[in-house]
Amino acid sequence: MRSTHSFSTDFIIRKCKGDKTKAMIFARITVDGLSREISIKEKINHADWDNKREIVKGKNPTAQGINKAIDDIRFRIKEKYRALEDAGALITADTVKDSYLGIHTLQKGHKLIELTDYYKKIWEPKLKNGGFKNYRTTIEYIKLFLASKYPGGDIYLSQLNMQTATEFEYYIRNSPIKVDDPCLGNGLAKHMQRFKRIVNWAVEIDWLKNNPFAKYSCPVKKHKRKKLNFQQLVTLEQKVFADENLNFVKDLFICSCYTGFAFADVMELGEEHFEMDTDGTIWCKVYRLKSDVLSPVPLMKPAAEIINRYKVLPESIKRGKIFPSISNQYVNRCLKVIQAICEIDIPFTFHVARHTFAKTVALKNGVPLETVQTMMGHTKITTTQIYADVDEEKILDDMSGVEGQLLKKRALVMERFSPA
Repeated sequence: MRSTHSFSTDFIIRKCKGDKTKAMIFARITVDGLSREISIKEKINHADWDNKREIVKGKNPTAQGINKAIDDIRFRIKEKYRALEDAGALITADTVKDSYLGIHTLQKGHKLIELTDYYKKIWEPKLKNGGFKNYRTTIEYIKLFLASKYPGGDIYLSQLNMQTATEFEYYIRNSPIKVDDPCLGNGLAKHMQRFKRIVNWAVEIDWLKNNPFAKYSCPVKKHKRKKLNFQQLVTLEQKVFADENLNFVKDLFICSCYTGFAFADVMELGEEHFEMDTDGTIWCKVYRLKSDVLSPVPLMKPAAEIINRYKVLPESIKRGKIFPSISNQYVNRCLKVIQAICEIDIPFTFHVARHTFAKTVALKNGVPLETVQTMMGHTKITTTQIYADVDEEKILDDMSGVEGQLLKKRALVMERFSPA
């Protein structure tokens, strides 16, 4: 089956640098809009070139000889193009040029969709659903981009370059999968990072010699993690709603505020995740669904009271878990209602509870960063350090008492050096 490419061979001239009345003839090979040139080693008078017919004017032996050479070269370039096509080889302006010059090696190689499918086959079973779901979306974007950009809906890995990355970013920005939900900012940057990672993996498994996107910049803008301060947390704990669904969602949220578990981890909690230590401490030990990293957390009283209340419900017992079933989307919708009722000026999502545990419950009460990392189930401490930002409340805490100490020292100094 023949591939579909745009292909043309044109002959042009370029004036000689030393003598502008003379010109050299070049064959220009164009494949899919990209061009490469080959000098045919013929010099003519600039005025003798027929630009429209791409031949040398005149019927003298010299002109006729050059024109015959042009026809032969045009035929041979076309012949090389067809040979590459018949062999199913990679066809670009470079490969056609190399084939004509006799330095081409057949490059069937691997294609991009082949790479994404293989990446999915190898990595999806290694990661939990939460760890691979964003890669599925990135791969979907790659396939949609290829279908819109290339006639065959695919390209060889050796065709990838910085322009490919630039056009892919442009495609995501202007052709979101969800029409009413454009992909911009950090979401776009994350897709580009995952694309780079997939292509870099091709280098690791020797499908590519190097990553053509290595220098492509797609920085993620760091945002301060939203969390409740302790006053807001206590206020929320004391709030009772008329709607029982809101009370249930609030309890799930509070439980996460005191354990640091993500929504998926909270919903998978079962009796088997709790252990009692010899000193009476109850441990909640969960392997995080996202990273499969152990998160051991000593159970604090507010979380224990919530867990004890829900684990005896018929719905929980039937499900074999601590809490009855509820969807993440519904929980986040309820949290927006709770936020409005409580008049808290922080956009509520379930992940805010996890941030609250890290910053308000743990770090601000003297828990070391390394300990928070273990309880949060982070594989890298740099992830935990995001929560250790300095805000006005921390500055106030750290500076409390400083003024009084300085005044005492000032009084002592003045007393010591005052005249008798």
